[in-house]
This record gives sequence, structure tokens and C-alpha cells, in this order.
Amino acid sequence: MPTATTKPCVVHRIRCYSRAVASLRSFSAFLCAAVVGSQVSVAAPPAEVFGALPAETGAVLSSDGHWLAWLDQKEAKPRIVMIDVNAHRVQRLEPLPESARLQALRWNDDDTLLATFTGRIAVTVAMNPTGQDVAMPPKLTFVRTTTKPHTVIMSSGTFLLKVDTITGKSEAIRAANEHTVAWAVDRTGTPVAREDWDPLKGAYRVYALRGDSIKEILRRDDSSAPTLAGLLPDDSALVLLTSHGKAHQAAWALPLDGSPQKLLAEDPDADITAVYEDAHTGAIVGVYVSGTKADVQWLDPTAQHRQEVLQRSFPNHQVSVYGWTSDGTKAFAYVQSASSPPIYYLVDFTARRADIAAEEYPALSSVKLGELKEITYKARDGTEIPAYLTVPPERTVGPGPLVVLPHGGPNERDYPNFNWIVQFLASRGYTVLQPQFRGSSGFGEAYQKAGYRQWGGLMQDDVTDGVRAMIEQKIADPRRICILGFSYGGYAALAGAAFTPDLYESRVVSARMSVWTERVGSPTDRALDTKSPIHFITSIKAPVLIVYGNSDGVVANEQSLRMAKALRAAGKRVTLEKLADDDDWLSRTDTRVQLLKTVETFLHDNL
Repeated sequence: MPTATTKPCVVHRIRCYSRAVASLRSFSAFLCAAVVGSQVSVAAPPAEVFGALPAETGAVLSSDGHWLAWLDQKEAKPRIVMIDVNAHRVQRLEPLPESARLQALRWNDDDTLLATFTGRIAVTVAMNPTGQDVAMPPKLTFVRTTTKPHTVIMSSGTFLLKVDTITGKSEAIRAANEHTVAWAVDRTGTPVAREDWDPLKGAYRVYALRGDSIKEILRRDDSSAPTLAGLLPDDSALVLLTSHGKAHQAAWALPLDGSPQKLLAEDPDADITAVYEDAHTGAIVGVYVSGTKADVQWLDPTAQHRQEVLQRSFPNHQVSVYGWTSDGTKAFAYVQSASSPPIYYLVDFTARRADIAAEEYPALSSVKLGELKEITYKARDGTEIPAYLTVPPERTVGPGPLVVLPHGGPNERDYPNFNWIVQFLASRGYTVLQPQFRGSSGFGEAYQKAGYRQWGGLMQDDVTDGVRAMIEQKIADPRRICILGFSYGGYAALAGAAFTPDLYESRVVSARMSVWTERVGSPTDRALDTKSPIHFITSIKAPVLIVYGNSDGVVANEQSLRMAKALRAAGKRVTLEKLADDDDWLSRTDTRVQLLKTVETFLHDNL
């Protein structure tokens, strides 16, 4: 089988397949030393450029390398684009169904593209190049592809099903129980394990399946369920993500024969939070390490070699291999950095050639963007807090304006990837600090649990200490500091205004969290009043901007309105901005642009 070559590969640019969709554009360089996006200093692009949804995203390559597909969002109505790679032309342009959102694209076989939609009814549609599409039964979730053509394994919750992608007919192959949450299925479509979880009792079970027999191979009753991630390539063992007594979450092999678990991969400083699957077999060939520098530990030598070749081709960039052909001659790579928007490359190792297949932000490809630095600072108790600091592309010497951007969750985290909000702020001359305060995920169980019931406490102190570190290091002008947040970050912004009123000159708050939410503490705990900014209105000195959506499914709009009313009643300076018909994830271009323009005006007037 051909493997990835280590020799230089000339990279050409192929002209557009059609005027409708620009694809496989030329890119002249050497594959082993590629230059991604030559950037020049120009006037900062308008908010419409940063706020636009990714133009081309979710791209996938068929196993024979004949077809590419992605979601095109350049027009008002998004479309699924199907490309004939061999003929260099657009095969299909299919608008999304009305009121539907595309959740995922995946090739089931060489001529069947599965498109999973969410909306009023969740449904997966089997698409082919000829336009003969078939809808799978509604409300089924994808489990895996199989070696049998035109067959996909799906779950209804009650049953595991084999579905024909030509007819749409389904056949139950295994029954679940009320606690079944996941299945492990081998490449032939045979279920080999079942995962059960009873959250009320904290009971976690894994059962090996062979024919009609069921054997319990893992039992835990400590209320902390591992993540069943899939199967090893030889189908001998499941892969579990759990700490299993270690300081950080690791990857473990759980043999189907019932023998003890074996350590597969770990990192001394970070959690392993996800797995890398072979797009064709579904087998796990690598694991993701979620430290300050997100990385992959490969379990498969061929996959590791492929990654190393591609990584050398794009120095100083993150290269994610999104797939490869079954013969190993082509790979599909997703390349980005914090200051370079993502680009999809189709790499032909035999021809020593790479082509740009799709770009998420083509209007920013030649724009000089802010530089991200991975830093740490000491909290008041001496704990090292990791953070990301993005400096403006035309940064001047000396302290400048700082925007603090705590992430949501709070048990989430930021990544050193391209971020449209961060780069918009940097393009306007603001340095951006993203603190990974205690409570953040990816840095170990103890680090995350240190944030439990610490809303307005330790987690807020970590953010505050980051700001003070930036002042001490002469990075931030103490008179020009703003805090901006979404979801939990919105709470942290309001808490910063209320609990450290002299630290910030302005506040920006979105997706409000001002009253109570999970893991703050018990709703009957009177100590909650000391953590809620709404009870400290009189302490707030700086102007506040509160932004909320019309269809936010995470945080009730009532919290925004209540906070704004209380601020106005106290004679405080507050601006309330409603984003028309959007959610907590800012899923529309028009509302993203509205947000950026509102924030830009607010910062200009108050910072």
C-alpha cells in the first residue's frame, strides 16, 4: 500500500470548478515547506468579514478520493456542495431544507453522502451524485458505517438498527434497555458492546455482546461515568476515556474478553479528551491531548507518519488530517493557526501535490492578524494559570487597551485556534486575554473540580489575577480594561463589574448568567446571594453592555432584562442590545455582525 512520501511535493493551484463555487484553488509552494496565506498589513476589514459564518466548512473526502463535499454558507441560503475531483467540476449544489441546520456530513461509501440535519425533526439523508436522495427514518442517530455497501448502523434509543441507504428501510438488530446510552459496533455492522448509565443511581455498566450472550465487563457505582469512545483496529478492546485513579484523564483499552483494562495513552500535564477515528473503518487510531497545546498521540504508525509529513509541510500551523483515501495515496488536511483562518487541502502524495479545496474565511487569507501567545501567570495562591494572549497585528510599544474574554461553561476551555471574535478585537487594536481559570476542562480532574461552587469565588479570582498580571507586566493600560463574556463568561463579566469595580473601565456581557445556574451551589443556599452580581448593583461603576438573543436555549432572556432593569433603577449606565432571532452559539451571520458592531461602538465610546 502506498504511504505518505517524505519527498518535496509541488503544490499547484487548479482554477475554480465553476463560477458558482471556488474550489481547489492554486497554491504554489513545496509541500514539505508550504507557506500558508501570505499576509500583508492593510486596513482592518469590516465587521462583516469577521462576523460572516465560515464560507466553506465541514468538508469531507470519499474513500476513493473521487468526491468532496462541504457546506457552503456564502449565500443567504446555505448549500451542500458535492465536487467531482477527477472531473474538476461541481456535481451538485443542494440547498438545505427549510428551517434545518446541517449537523454533520460523512461518506458512508464511495457514492453515498450522509447529511444529518437538526431542526423540527432530526433526520439523516443519504445523498448521491445523481441526486437520488433517500431520507432515513426520523429521529435516528448515526452509530457507524460498515463494510457492506449502502448500509449504515443507527440507533433509535430503543433499538440498534441496520438501515439501507438506497431504500431507507430499517431492520432492528439489537434491543436496548432504558439505561442504554451507546453501542460499540465493528466494521461488519455487528454490535460487540453496550454501554448503560443510570444517572440517578450513579450506576455505569459495559457489556460485551457475542451472539445472544451478554457479559458484564465493567461496573462502576461512583457516579462518574467514563467515555466509551469506540474500538481498537483489531476489534479486541473498547477504548475508554477516564482518569482511573490518575491525576489526568487517560485512554484505556477495555478488552472484550473481560480481562483487566490496559493503559493506552496518557499525558502528565493534560487530559485526553477525545479520539481520532479512521474515517473508513471507524477504528480508533489516535487520541487528542487537551493541554495548552492541543495535540494528537497516534496509536497507528501509518497515521502518525502521515501526520508528521503533513505537519512538516505546514510549519507553525495546526494540521488536522480529516481523512485519507483507502489506498493511502491522498489525504485531506485542515490547516490553521490562531492568526491564519482554516483552509482545507487535498494532498496527493503520489503526484507530490496539494490543492486548496475549501476556505472558511477567504476574505481574511491575506490579512495580517493578531499573534497568539501561550502564557501562564500566578494566581494569588501561587497556582499557575494557563492563558492565551493575542496581541494586535500593529501593536505599539507599551501598555495598551485590554479585553478580557473568559470562556463559557465554565467547565469548557479555549483552544489556540483561529477565533473570529478574538481576531476582530485584535484588528481594532485590543490585546485579548483568555484565562483558563480553575474549573476549565482539559487540565486534569483536580483543576476542573477546583472550580466547583466557586462562581464569584476562586474562578473569578483567577480571572482577576490574570488582569493584574497583565498590568504588572506593562501589557495592559490599567485605565483601559474591559471584560467581555458569553454564557458563563457573561456571568464572569458582570461579576468582575460588581466584585472588582475599580479594575475595569467598561464591561461587555452576552448570554447572561446573573442569578443562579448549575454547580454554583444548592438553590436553597443563601450564600448564592453573595455570588450573584444582581445583589451588588450599587458597587458597579463602569458602563455595562448586555446583549441577548431572541431564541437563546441556554440562558433565559429574563435574566438579561432583570439585570438591565436593576442597573437602570440604580442610575447605572447600561446598554441593552437584542440580537434578532439567534441562540447562545451565535449561529447567524447577521447577528454575529450586529454583535461585533455593537461591541466595537461600545468599546470605542467607553475604553
